[in-house]
Amino acid sequence: MASYRSGDWAQARFGDVAGDLAVAVADGLREAHRLSLSAHLASELTTNDAYGAALHVAQHEQLVAATAGLPGVVARKPTGLVTRFPYVVTEEKSVVLVPWRFTTTRATRRLDARMRTPVSDLRRVLLGLSTAAASTQLVLEQSALDADELDAQLAEEEELLEQLSSFGRVVTVAFGSNPTDGLFDMGWGDAELVDEGSGHVHWHHWQPLPAAQPGERGLAAPAAARLRPVAPSDSAVARRFDSAPLNDDLGLTPRKTPTPAPVSEPETTAPRAGGVDGDGQA
Repeated sequence: MASYRSGDWAQARFGDVAGDLAVAVADGLREAHRLSLSAHLASELTTNDAYGAALHVAQHEQLVAATAGLPGVVARKPTGLVTRFPYVVTEEKSVVLVPWRFTTTRATRRLDARMRTPVSDLRRVLLGLSTAAASTQLVLEQSALDADELDAQLAEEEELLEQLSSFGRVVTVAFGSNPTDGLFDMGWGDAELVDEGSGHVHWHHWQPLPAAQPGERGLAAPAAARLRPVAPSDSAVARRFDSAPLNDDLGLTPRKTPTPAPVSEPETTAPRAGGVDGDGQA
């Protein structure tokens, strides 16, 4: 596989397989985009519905396929939850990879993205495993504790979080994509669902994945047509559009003055009916 420096965070999450896993995940997302783009083009729709429907399935299938040959990486379905697709799991660290297409446009930043509400039970449970370090922000009850009591309580909370994280952890594989722009802002990290009602997600850590290569992105924009002068027909020098001789004769003739009625013939006046004059007023 291609060389990729995974960093300390990925090494802590995935162990020795971190670098190869990052490359495989990025390859899987790119293949999912390619298949979805093919579905979009084959549908001949003016909307992106075919792309989105295909990607919903392809992102899971291609992540599993791309990581299948890595040591210690398996595909499993969550226990006790109904789901169509298996998820990529690293057995050594008990880490589950959860894909999330957080935006369909470059206008939405990852930090501003929200999960679609109502949040499914599956996402809620999985992201509940994505525990972070103990919060350094104190609550009102802790303000009454002395320094020793506070340190002891924070240490206890940190130990509890470590125990919970040993039961399993989720790494969110997030990306934006659409048929035109391709894949963008692709990476993984520790995401926490902090508000189920609004779908608000807080990122405790984020690391970009290997970027797509040129030609693996979206639809190519059509090249701008080059303008060229029109070849003259009877001269080597192009003429101006208004250089033709003017023709003042438009074939128009003045209208003849109509002959007035003879004065010897008096105009007849129609008798009034119903007491109404000519302009409709009584």
